Order: sequence, then C-alpha cells, then structure tokens
Amino acid sequence: MCETIPLYYSKPYDTKLSANVLALTTYTGKPAVVLNRTLFYPEGGGQPGDMGTLNQEVVIDTQKDSEGTIFHILEREPDCAVGETVQLQVDWNHRYTYMQQHTGQHLLSGTMYQLFGIGTVSVHLGHDDLSIEIDATELPVTQLEDAVNAIVRQKVPVTARVVTHAEGEALNLRRTVKVAGDARIVSIGDFDTIACGGIHVADTSELQYIHYLRSERIRGHLRTYWTAGARAIEVIRKNQAIVDGVGTLLSSPPELIVESISTLQQQLGEAQYLCRQHAVEVAKLLVEKEIAQSDYIDAIPLVILDASKWAEAHLKNLPEALLEISSLALCMVSEREDGKISWLICLKGMAEEQAAFQAVRKKALPLIEGKGGGRPPLWQGIGNKGSAKVQFLEQVKTIFLEYFNG
Repeated sequence: MCETIPLYYSKPYDTKLSANVLALTTYTGKPAVVLNRTLFYPEGGGQPGDMGTLNQEVVIDTQKDSEGTIFHILEREPDCAVGETVQLQVDWNHRYTYMQQHTGQHLLSGTMYQLFGIGTVSVHLGHDDLSIEIDATELPVTQLEDAVNAIVRQKVPVTARVVTHAEGEALNLRRTVKVAGDARIVSIGDFDTIACGGIHVADTSELQYIHYLRSERIRGHLRTYWTAGARAIEVIRKNQAIVDGVGTLLSSPPELIVESISTLQQQLGEAQYLCRQHAVEVAKLLVEKEIAQSDYIDAIPLVILDASKWAEAHLKNLPEALLEISSLALCMVSEREDGKISWLICLKGMAEEQAAFQAVRKKALPLIEGKGGGRPPLWQGIGNKGSAKVQFLEQVKTIFLEYFNG
C-alpha cells in the first residue's frame, strides 16, 4: 500500500499542486500513478473521480482501492519516474459540476425527509442529471422544488466534521452510518446532516438553482431526476430556446403552444386518414386495371402480377383494396431492397379457396423459400429467394387453373 495524503477535503477549491511520484502501476489495465499527496478526489459515494492532467498527461479518472491507495489513471503511459516531482491540474469544470450535483442531492434528500418523511433509497450522479429513488410512489415536486430553492437563496453554509462511529449513530441521521470507523458528517445548516465522503460546495448559494426534470416508477418506488447549478441553468435555457423555436414555427405565444399542437395533431390525423383512403382507392384502380387485362375463368378474373414497380403506399394498402372486389384469383409478388420478395394471394369466389392455398403452400412457396400465412380470402408473407419469382408465379397460376378446372 502506498499512502497518499488527500488534500481534496481541506482544499476543495484548489486546482493546482506539486507532488512526488510514489509508484508507476496500472489500474484495471490502464496506466496509473500513485503520488505522495493529491487534490484529485477518487470516486466514492456516488461522486465520480476527478479528471485533469499530470504534467502533460491526461488523467481520465481517479480511483481508490480497498487498501486506500489512490490511483491517478492516465490516458497513456506517463513520462515520469518514481521520486520525480509532477504538476497536477484538476479539471475544475468537471469537479465543480459534481460538487454542485452532490450538494444538491443532499439538500433534496434532506428536505424530502424533513417535509414529507420520505426517505432516499438510492442516488446516482450522472453525466446529465442526478437521480434520487425514494421510498414513496408520489412526491409533491413543485413544493419540494420551491422549498430547496428557498434554501439555496439563503446562502446556508455547508460544513463537514469527523466524528466517531458511536457519535455518528447518536446523531440519529436520516441514513445510518455505513463506515465502521470514524465518519465524516456533512451538514447543510439545519436542513440536512448525513455521513458522506464526497466533496461539496461551501454554501447553498453556489447551487444557483435546483431544477426538477422528470420521474418514473420503478420497483414500487418513485425515481426522480434533477439537475443543479450550471447544469440547471443550461437545461432551463435550452428548454426556453426550444419553446421559443416551437412558438415561432407555430406563430404561437408560449401559453398557446400546447393548444396549437393539439390542433395540428387533429389536422394531421384527418389528413393521414384522407391520404390512406386515396391510397386504397389508387390500389383498387390499379388492380381493376389488371383485372381488365386478365383472363376470366368461370367468371373469376385470374391475375398473376409482378408489382415490383408499384409505389410502397399502394402495396401497403392493396389488401384493403382487394377486400372490395367480389371475385378474384390473384397472386402478386414485389421485390424488396434486401433481395427478398413479398407475396400476396387473394382468392374470392372459388369453391375451394382454402384447399387452393394449401396447394400453393405445398408446391409453390418452397420455390421462393416462402413463409407467411393468413386466412381466406387473403394470405401473404415473405420469400427469401427473390430470384425464383417467375417460377413461383407460373406454379401458382398452374395451381389456380387446376382448381378452376377441377
């Protein structure tokens, strides 16, 4: 074990430090450096490890093992030696963002507990938001958001102290102390006190604003999503830009956007219905054109058709169009971009429609490696062997003629 003096608690706002190399090693297969002291916070308590630079090398993460060794994990092999002095530079934007998110999470969890008696089950400080899973299925979100932001504006100090395990337990915290030895207790005035090993802002004014995003139900609990500080301001501005953009497109003020979109949805639904009806009608006209050019057997038109040049909308609406035709023996194929073919059979007015299709299934579909099904009067599916479509159509025609003449 190489012992590193952690300075991130005593100097959480410092970003630069000189340190001596104790060891060059690896951590989970990546090059890592162990130093005699550091400002880099190792991942813990849900807070990600610090990033930054060591001399000119990029530190992509900071971790601590079970023995307490702190590893500065690098993007590539370091250009330094054991005993050498190196310069550390903390990525302040990354560090400060998570200081804000972590402190915001404490304030949210503490306020929920004080106001509503709702406990926190788990938390996660993500790249875009922070999530808090609670032991409840409902939460007065607006009331909570107003309450925590009132505390933010009060510039309440955020303090930390180390106590014995027994002293920590005696504080009757909203969450039991998890460590066996001394515990670091973080307090936000009288609003929240909890055992935590993370780094926090100096007072609540640095949180700027805590913003609610959304909720979801999971495992009988409610998981809520929030953001704080610079992230919250960025989200609010992005959302406002979206509202302004949509309002401009709709020529509508913000308060009428929902109403305008509802009207558009109704109009779109009506237009889609008319388009579909027109597509069905066109498909029907195309089939009627084929029928007019086809042979009739026992007063039933026999249509054997390669519809590969038909528009997709007409192919899609063909089954509905066929249902409006009283008598028909049709087999249609259409090539697909993946080399396969779609096939469709419609039998109306024949005495043995089901038997005719079973003959197609047995004798014709294997030619195209076809699969699918249906029920009278329509069957359809896909054939894997599009190159055999001509043989397939010829075989189906032969089967139809057998049943017409049978």
